[in-house]
Amino acid sequence: MSLFTTAAAGISSQQARMDALANNIANENTVGYQSSDVSFADTLTEFYGQSPAVTGQPRQTPAGFELGTGALALAPQVNFASGSYQTTKNPLDMAIKGDGFFTVDLGNNQVGYTRAGDFIASTDGQGHMYLATPDGHRVLNTSGQPIDLTGANLATLTVSPDGTLTADGTNGQPLNLGKLGLAYVGTPQFALIPYSGQLYTLKPGYTAVTNTTQGVNATQLIGQVQSNMLEGSNVDLTKVMTQMVSTQNNYDIASKALNMANQMMTVAVQIPV
Repeated sequence: MSLFTTAAAGISSQQARMDALANNIANENTVGYQSSDVSFADTLTEFYGQSPAVTGQPRQTPAGFELGTGALALAPQVNFASGSYQTTKNPLDMAIKGDGFFTVDLGNNQVGYTRAGDFIASTDGQGHMYLATPDGHRVLNTSGQPIDLTGANLATLTVSPDGTLTADGTNGQPLNLGKLGLAYVGTPQFALIPYSGQLYTLKPGYTAVTNTTQGVNATQLIGQVQSNMLEGSNVDLTKVMTQMVSTQNNYDIASKALNMANQMMTVAVQIPV
């Protein structure tokens, strides 16, 4: 029966990896998308030790013989390497050239982190206009407050490398709209939890360095903001396709092992007692 469970574990784990790779391909053109992959761990290893060999009868297996019971697919691990950059003509498009993240308000005093800078101007019921993500989460400034764009001529919006936003007002006077709240997260593959889309939250026990943190060179850690630019996904299509071929082959091997186990069991039950 162990052959059945081992083969089934192999099929399940390879399917999990195939799903992650397929998701990477589907998001090849998604702004700020970070690719992911699945790694594997051994499941329970059983140790077999036979009694001493009977005189004249050789031992059938070595002492302490180990037999694994398959592989287990771990949670997908996100690759936070920078993607490709593309220039746009939209003043609300922003990208970070470096390892930093934009911070956004997720509600309930929860901060979200994202590399996707395809922002929009979102207007509330009182006529106030805020910088926001496409799904409506407001982008935060260095004080942890939403960036208010009310009264700004968005066509004139500019972003300096340190994240300072300026624009002409509708009356023609220059406006200082505040400074983007940027953050650096060490080992983001372990510190960040997927929230939705390209948004992440910090795991308990981890902290982020912001562009207001004292005693550190935040600019060096975070990088610089570029206006009229977007960061694309970091999906390497050639690499992903190669991984898919390898995963499919592993899946086929596990399927054949399951079929072989079934054939062996069929023969075994037909042996007369």
